[in-house]
Amino acid sequence: MMITVYSPSTARRSGITVLSLYTLLSLLLTWPLLPQLLTHVPGVPQWAFDESTFLWNIWYFKHTVVDGLQSPLHSELIWYPLGIDLILYTYNFFHALIAQPLLLAVNLPFASNIALLTSTVLSGYGVFLLVTYLLKRNGQASRATAYAAFAAGALYAFASNRAIYAALGHYDMVTTQWIPFYALALLRALDPALTRPQRRKAALLGGLFFAFNGLAEMITALFLAIFTLIVLFIYLASRQFTWRQWLGIIGYLALLGLVAFLVWSPALVPILTQFLTNDFSLQGWGEAIPLSTDLLGWFTPTVLHPQWGSDLVSELRRVQERALSEAVGGFRDLNTVFLGWATLGLAIIGAAIYRKRIRIWLWTSLIFGIFTLGPFLQINGRYRFDLDGEEATFPLPFVLLHYLPIIKANRAPNRNSVLLMLGLAVLVGYGLYWLLQRLQKGLGERPRTGHVLQLSVLLLVTGALIYEHLALPAPLSDARIPAVYAQIAADPAPVSVLQFPLGWRNSFGVWGPEQTQLQYFQTTHGKPMLGGNISRAPDFKMDYFKRIPFFQALRNVQTGAEVSDELAAAARDQASELLYLYNTGYVLLYPPIRERYPYVTNWQATWDFVKATLPLETEPFWTGEGIEAYRVVQPLSRADFTLDLGSPGTFPYRGEGWDSAETDTIFETSAIWATESSSRLFLPLRQIDRTASYTLRTQVHPFVYPGSTTQTVQLVVNGWQGEQQQLADGWQEVSWQVPGSALVDSLNRLELHWGWSAVPRTVLGGSRQIGATGVTLPIDVDITAFADGGYIALFDDSGAQIDGSAGRRGVNITVLDETGEIVEKVGFDTEANNFESEKLANFLGSVAVGRPVLVASYGNASANLTEVGVTALRNLGADLSLATLEGQHFAIIGVQGAQPGSAAVTVDPINAFLRVSLDRDRRPLAAAVDWVRVERE
Repeated sequence: MMITVYSPSTARRSGITVLSLYTLLSLLLTWPLLPQLLTHVPGVPQWAFDESTFLWNIWYFKHTVVDGLQSPLHSELIWYPLGIDLILYTYNFFHALIAQPLLLAVNLPFASNIALLTSTVLSGYGVFLLVTYLLKRNGQASRATAYAAFAAGALYAFASNRAIYAALGHYDMVTTQWIPFYALALLRALDPALTRPQRRKAALLGGLFFAFNGLAEMITALFLAIFTLIVLFIYLASRQFTWRQWLGIIGYLALLGLVAFLVWSPALVPILTQFLTNDFSLQGWGEAIPLSTDLLGWFTPTVLHPQWGSDLVSELRRVQERALSEAVGGFRDLNTVFLGWATLGLAIIGAAIYRKRIRIWLWTSLIFGIFTLGPFLQINGRYRFDLDGEEATFPLPFVLLHYLPIIKANRAPNRNSVLLMLGLAVLVGYGLYWLLQRLQKGLGERPRTGHVLQLSVLLLVTGALIYEHLALPAPLSDARIPAVYAQIAADPAPVSVLQFPLGWRNSFGVWGPEQTQLQYFQTTHGKPMLGGNISRAPDFKMDYFKRIPFFQALRNVQTGAEVSDELAAAARDQASELLYLYNTGYVLLYPPIRERYPYVTNWQATWDFVKATLPLETEPFWTGEGIEAYRVVQPLSRADFTLDLGSPGTFPYRGEGWDSAETDTIFETSAIWATESSSRLFLPLRQIDRTASYTLRTQVHPFVYPGSTTQTVQLVVNGWQGEQQQLADGWQEVSWQVPGSALVDSLNRLELHWGWSAVPRTVLGGSRQIGATGVTLPIDVDITAFADGGYIALFDDSGAQIDGSAGRRGVNITVLDETGEIVEKVGFDTEANNFESEKLANFLGSVAVGRPVLVASYGNASANLTEVGVTALRNLGADLSLATLEGQHFAIIGVQGAQPGSAAVTVDPINAFLRVSLDRDRRPLAAAVDWVRVERE
């Protein structure tokens, strides 16, 4: 192999040679993918089937953009009937886009495979060009330059982190080719040795490559933003530019940023809007701790290595068990970031020899390397350490990222490896360049021998780099789709498909044994399906299914949890109604996948439950590959439908925009509050005459408060819009005439758009003023006193409850400061003896004048309450006497030093309840809805 870069023509030839060699290596190092390009894809069925997600993405992009000329950022085909936004979804737009021609020409697995192989080849070639540029900038072009650049590119393209991501189906983290291309374009845009047109061109390309990164995986764009800051900081620290040159740099960066925004904006603007208007941040540390790199992992070959690795499926099972029990040893996750021993050796050589030239790459390797370790240092699976009996953790800089808006959404620290390995690849290039140059100089006047030795060293070093990162054989997932879906696709009816195992997955967790492979099968039948895999989503999406008894019981059966007789009965009673609502035409039962838990141990129980619960035909209409496919026996169709929202069991019919209560008594009627500007319902309609007219009626009562404007409501059905109508105060019937052409013989999506909503706590107010004392509490207070308890409950502005009572028999006293914080809470057992009454008086006498004081009796508190104790209570503003308290329970909210009679006081022989509070209802309310009815005229 003779790679030279002496002239434009030889540079072009060397580029072709390098691309050809990287292509050959890509095919060899992904074996046995090559002979199975049409039928299999990188991935492992015992994990999350993320590879199926990316295959589905390619198809859905075609389904919406190419076939339907619609936005690909929403789907009604998964998470049925809710549908789901795909804005904060791991889409990998670039992968989906470039795969389209091959999808149309060949098939979906082939299109995805070629796109991934191309990413690998271009990742290597991008680093080859980058290192070539860096070495040429600091010296003369030579074979050593080309050889060093080739080895660096091979390292980056075939590093084990990319192989692990491919095996786990994380194709977004394998689409790394634009990272080195962006780095090269950025450095060229800042290079004062280039002409202005050259730098301008580099800035334009840099913006394009940055956008391509964002379209592939948003988090890599964030990484590149951090990398850009590193570059600018080092340039600024070096003081190699004048202020005029810095103005030029700012201009080029502005051009780069503008191009990046314009290209990326169709996806970026909706993403930023979602982040700014919704809270999709992971709770706590999310998966950041298990998805961090273990320090020992840096020096431990991955599980895929043919010599030093182990069985991938067994290791995945160990990781699952490790997540459930600290007793299971080893790393918390698959090791994704092995640095490599030869890699480190060459990188150290390069860093030591050229440290002044490669500060950018030293800092890139260091910063992103530390970021891969996550928020806390982990060593062999432990991040809590015993230091002489004290538990300690060692926070790392990733902690700072956790508290930055938008950036904190990054839940996988190990993904920083894509920049870490870029930094190491450049350092390796410099290290090998130095070795080759030393070798050439040592041979002096024997250039031919030197060339042979240089090539030998290149082959040896590249072989060592590739071998230590080797991941063979590449795990593959079968992407062939069962033939039954061709039959389902041929059915013209707008039915949905229900498949088992059934589950729902998003970035926050999994409910049920979700199997994304079944979502991929939708690429053949194209019908809506229950279940699915998504990234971030509002809580309501998962909660919708969690509160439906059938899905509750099913989830328990699939996971081996107990199903009570009551829940099983509710699931049976609901099953037929549910399948009618969803217009489910087909039910498919899948056998288990080896060692894919928990379904592998509960699949037979799941099959038995489904067959005993759902209205299926007696025999399956298709069997094969262990699958049983059934048609659903639907009840007699009806053209009219009434939904009584005041009755139990309406959860399946209620989409977004409703209160979470099952039923509520509102204005003396059983109904449900609409709590958002748009409230959605699902109505099953059949035998629709598209030439007829239908009447949709609803019984509503608007939320009205003093000064409120007239409430309005507008109907939208399946996209058809009715006229907006005004609502009077009180219960009333509202109706619209809906054309039959707007309705479907299936599930219909009905939306009620309200003119406004308001929070009772805000518009109705209430008062925190303490009686007539003139003092206002900064928090809400409830006090309850009765024979078996005396409770003081405080509520802050978020509604969080704080226990404010000492909980002692007798008289409980709680003193607050001006901010509502508890200064002290004590109890005096005046039921036991009168000495406690004196203690009570002494304590209250020590309270500073003007301090709010809360009092709750517990039991027979007046039994030994003396005059001195009552006097102390009167000093809080309570107009009380021994006679009025005898045999009574009492609650007091007063102020130390207030005039008697000014405090808030309740006295009752059974239950004394006292509240000083603003309105507690924090829900936004638009209107109450009793029922909805659809009738043909």
